[in-house]
Order: sequence, then structure tokens, then C-alpha cells
Amino acid sequence: MDSMTLGFSAALFMGLAFGAGPCNITCLPYLGPVFLARENSNMRTSWKTIIPFSLGRLTGYTLLGAVAGSVGLAATKWIEEGIAAQVLGIATILVGIFMLRGTLFKAKSCSSHHLATKQTGKAEVSKMIFTSQSEYKKQPVKKSTLYLSISLFTMGTGMALNPCIPLLSILTVAATMATPADGARLGIAFGLGAIGVSTLFFGVAVAFFSQQIKAHLNEWGAGLERASGIMLILLGSFTSLGWVQP
Repeated sequence: MDSMTLGFSAALFMGLAFGAGPCNITCLPYLGPVFLARENSNMRTSWKTIIPFSLGRLTGYTLLGAVAGSVGLAATKWIEEGIAAQVLGIATILVGIFMLRGTLFKAKSCSSHHLATKQTGKAEVSKMIFTSQSEYKKQPVKKSTLYLSISLFTMGTGMALNPCIPLLSILTVAATMATPADGARLGIAFGLGAIGVSTLFFGVAVAFFSQQIKAHLNEWGAGLERASGIMLILLGSFTSLGWVQP
């Protein structure tokens, strides 16, 4: 029990050290555009992006620990070299698509309102705007938000499946324990430490600067959101092809 406690604590501190530095640099190209593209993204609403992504990472770390503890380190190497990049790449592409879909819908809605202003009276315009806003808030938007959260979760999982050097040390220890439960505990400990620091970084610093950028570039807001979506699609494609290593 004592050795397990020490192992958990050591893994937690290694996760904290990783989360305070390299982790943020690795995650920034993937999460940064999401903060720029999401409407009304600020420090109060940043949890909508951070929570699903962080839960995905924690799930990935736990999975790797359990696999290392049950079938050895070779299996985690197979995951890293096999499906990890594809999972991260495809999830990033999906996030970019959902970002673009939201900006295109808003642009179409604004064009409809502008056209309606020229062709109808104020009463009809108000009715059309109210109807359009009501339709916007219905099931399609809720489904799109759900799909985006699932994609962010999968992106986080894919990010975790690409082990860094500190995590590989944890997985080596997990492999020597030879039990999936002990390996999973070490994975959870490392994951909690890693996502703890990065959550503060993205939830405060990145969210704040993204909000400031969008405020100063308000007139180019739609273009900035589209560019962020396209950037994510390209980044996801390059990751899937192995041209970009997270």
C-alpha cells in the first residue's frame, strides 16, 4: 500500500511538471483555434471547451496505464505508432468542420435578415428574425454542440495516446506492476496532474487573450472564425498523415 501511494504521488507530480510546460505547448495549436472560433468564448464559458478535452485526455492516460499494466509496454507502443495520430487527426478535423458549420450558419442567417429588410416591412422582418432565432436555438444547434463536445473529448484522448517522455516513464512502471488496475491508477494520477495545470492555463490565459483578440478584431470576427476552422482541418489532416507530431 505504501509503495502504491508513493507511486501515485510521484505520477501526480510528474503530471504537474509536464502540465506546467511541454503539455501546454503541445496542446496550444489544437485548442487555441477552438477558443478563437467559438462564439462568446471567454473565461466564464471556457469550461465548455476545456472539460470535454480534459476528460478525453484523462481517459487516454488511464487507458494507456491499464494497457501497460495488463499486456506490457509493447502494446502502448503499438497504440502510439498505430491509431493515436489517426484518432487525434480525425477528431481535430471534425472540430474544425463543426466550427466552420457554425460560422456559415450565422453568415447565412445574417444574409437572410439583410435581404428581408430590403423586401419587407418592419413587422414582417421582426417576425422573421424571431422565427429564425427560435429555429437556431432548437435541436440542430444542441446536436451540433453535443457533436463538438464529443469531438473535443476524442481530440483529448488522441492527444493522450501520443505519450511524452514523462508518461513513458509512468507506463514503464505500470508494465512492471503487471496489473491493469495499478497501471490505470498511475495513468489517472499523471492525468490529473497534467490536466490540472493546463486547465488553468487555457481557462484563464488562453481564454482571456482569445477574447481580447476577437474584441480588437471584431470587424473581421467571421473571417477569424472561419480561418480557425480551416486551420484545425488542415492541422488534423497533417496529423493523420504523420506530417505533424503532437
